[in-house]
Amino acid sequence: MKKEKYSHLSFEERYMIEKLRKKKFSTRKIAEILGRSPNTISYEIKKNSVKRIYSAKKAKQKAYYKRYRSKRTCLKVSTSRFLNKFVERKLQEKWSPKQISGFLKKKYGITCSDKAIYKFISSRCLERYLFWTWNRKKNGRKKYKSPGIKDNRKYIEERPILSDNGHWELDFIVSKQSKFVLLVAVDRKTRFTLIRILSNRKRKTIDHALSLMFCGHPIKSITTDNDIAFNHWSDIEKLFNTSIYFTHPYCSWEKGLVENTNRWIRCFVPKKRDIAFVTNKEMREIFSFVNNRSRKVIDFRKPVEYYLELLVS
Repeated sequence: MKKEKYSHLSFEERYMIEKLRKKKFSTRKIAEILGRSPNTISYEIKKNSVKRIYSAKKAKQKAYYKRYRSKRTCLKVSTSRFLNKFVERKLQEKWSPKQISGFLKKKYGITCSDKAIYKFISSRCLERYLFWTWNRKKNGRKKYKSPGIKDNRKYIEERPILSDNGHWELDFIVSKQSKFVLLVAVDRKTRFTLIRILSNRKRKTIDHALSLMFCGHPIKSITTDNDIAFNHWSDIEKLFNTSIYFTHPYCSWEKGLVENTNRWIRCFVPKKRDIAFVTNKEMREIFSFVNNRSRKVIDFRKPVEYYLELLVS
């Protein structure tokens, strides 16, 4: 199927619109004569009329300046020293153009589209900072089926509707090099993330780590997968006086928030890395990265700021 091509109205077409309107031709009839869509003619008359009078000469000038301003807007980053430095710094911190655009609007009241930022990236050869150029991991749902585990555990469809913070998704990041793992917990409401290194996945180690991790944080529900490490889930429920919900077997994508967070963390701790040798400095960098970037899903707020805001309210 051939893709239809579109073109801007020429001066001759605008001249015809002006003359036909003076003769009281309808919009639909003008469109038929010019071989254009009625919507195109209607939009042209509405946007390029001056004091409700359509003139081909003035319509051409208005259309020209509209396109000129749009081109200038796309060069907004390049023509501003502040935006130039700010955008490049945030790109180095692995922010996306959409996050930078939204944060500028919310924090500084500066309107700068993500399209303008992409133009700037292209003009300065900064594509190496974009996510898909430095993280090429492919994800996909695994096509396995299982009847499920029959021990009265609650599955994800029973999980309550999200209303406030304190509802966490849990998961492990493992290493083939040693028994050390990262325990990751993400608040579903604010996207605030807690991370802790564990020497193993034994019952006592997990209970102790969860107690330290959630100290001072509300726990209204926990969502996790069917990892064998959580087989004592009923004891964890009693320990924290909460409810635990499980994804269906081989459906860990049902807790997509923590899985996506793990993908970002994997940029700092790749699969071939021994987690036992992850330093405290690296942990601080990871924590800052996942919690101090503005997120579109929470209206371009930073997760740590949004979480503390709800915590004290």
